[in-house]
Amino acid sequence: MRPPPQRTFVNEDRYVKAKHTTVYPSAEQLDAVQSMVSNVECALKSVSDWLNEKESSAADAGSGSPQSKLRGVLRVGLVAKGLLLKGDMELELVLLSRDMPTSSLLRLISGKLSEFIKDVTEEKYVITPSIQDAAIIVTSPKEPILKLSIHLTSPVVREQVKKEASGEPCAESSPQDALDRQKCLTSLASLRQAKWFQAKVSELESCVIVIRILRDLCTRVSTWAPLKGWILELLCQKAISTSERLLGPGEAFRRVLECLASGILIEGGPGISDPCERDSTDAGAHLTLQQREDITQSAQFALRLSAFGQLYKVLGMDRLNSKFARLLKRREPANALMKLNQLRPGTLYRLASQSGPEHEPQFTMAVEVDGVTYEATGPSKRSAKLHVAQKVLQALGVPLPSEAKPADENKSQSVAAPVVTGSDETTPTGSDDGTEGGPILTKHGKNPVMELNENRRSLKYELISVKGRFNDKTFTIEVEVDGQKFQGSGSNKKLAKANAALAALEQLFPEGSPADPLKKKKFPAMVKATCYSGSSLGLFLS
Repeated sequence: MRPPPQRTFVNEDRYVKAKHTTVYPSAEQLDAVQSMVSNVECALKSVSDWLNEKESSAADAGSGSPQSKLRGVLRVGLVAKGLLLKGDMELELVLLSRDMPTSSLLRLISGKLSEFIKDVTEEKYVITPSIQDAAIIVTSPKEPILKLSIHLTSPVVREQVKKEASGEPCAESSPQDALDRQKCLTSLASLRQAKWFQAKVSELESCVIVIRILRDLCTRVSTWAPLKGWILELLCQKAISTSERLLGPGEAFRRVLECLASGILIEGGPGISDPCERDSTDAGAHLTLQQREDITQSAQFALRLSAFGQLYKVLGMDRLNSKFARLLKRREPANALMKLNQLRPGTLYRLASQSGPEHEPQFTMAVEVDGVTYEATGPSKRSAKLHVAQKVLQALGVPLPSEAKPADENKSQSVAAPVVTGSDETTPTGSDDGTEGGPILTKHGKNPVMELNENRRSLKYELISVKGRFNDKTFTIEVEVDGQKFQGSGSNKKLAKANAALAALEQLFPEGSPADPLKKKKFPAMVKATCYSGSSLGLFLS
């Protein structure tokens, strides 16, 4: 007897993918989140440096105990896990201190953060300390209105609780103005959960998609609301990771529903153990008996709807027609770059090296994913990005989307001015050059670097400084001609070099410089800013 054919989940995949495109945050929201978190991390770095200097001076003077020292700031919650949905405006960071966190330290950090963040960015933020929540609240007044909570805590709190539970004497008592202990312990737990999620869940593509879909379900349906949070993430990971083969999003979603419908949450069921706690802890301990039964019954009803081809009702969407299905197919990732951006939102590419002659350069782009650095080479930055994205997807075991050959590989490379290489250049996903206002030309319609080279051979261009954030940098390059030094700035090294050469031509060879300023398209002045870089999970300050 022939075994029955294995059921496919093509229809379920279509609906889950269609729903996912509607709940996934927009590029503007992701950029705003990344900008706010990076600015706050950089400002906290400055606060940490200030506290270290104050502590060192106090120790040298011998004036009592030094000020508490910050150990690090790390991303937790939806930001660290990459689970943001459209409309999620609340972000979280955890700030670790060396000693017991107090309300006086919280106010001090809040005041200095308001002072130092002005040196990092021109964006306006409202910063207020919240003693009740043991956190500093940072709010962005402009759209989208984001709220970032910086939770202050310390590993000392957990060690003190452990000693008290075992009956061991504590060397020091808690200060009178110590922050709420339970709030500090919750912040430490969120830090452990973020690390566990990145190690266990981030590599499961379907799991992340299903969690986003179920988070939306918890928001829309009151019955599912108690399941939103850490227990939902654990449930999806345990249900999907135990499969012996890779699951598509539709099948993975059904598997989670089956797990709930089987009674894992009801009284007497196996429950969901929390792997981030030392003792055996049920992650669903906060659920009442009625809530457990309601969620189980709702999952069973969702399975019945899915069996009769009505999954769209569970997802809260309209039935897909053939026209929308074709539109959805076009919206699926067209190449490896888009595919990797869905799996790892905010992935940054950097220019590792550039080689080859000026008319046929070779670019090597690098990207770090899950602590591993991948590199690939191509005739353009976009081509190299595409190749390195393909490498990452292959390493993650994700099938490559069918993609056309990049256009810049099919056309011949035009001769461009040489680009100075002296340090790694982080290039955001987008256009390669990003020139503004057209090319910089001399009166004779030539590239300034080429015209200056006709007058003086073998000139050396030196990169002086790089200022600004990763997506808004200003490069300054200097060239020495006949004992005189000339500088130029631009949004990339190519523009900065052209402006430096143009400055030398105007000073030394006025007959070759443009007489009419309207004919000269000079790169406008850039807004200067300074920032520090942080790791994917957080920024360590010590």
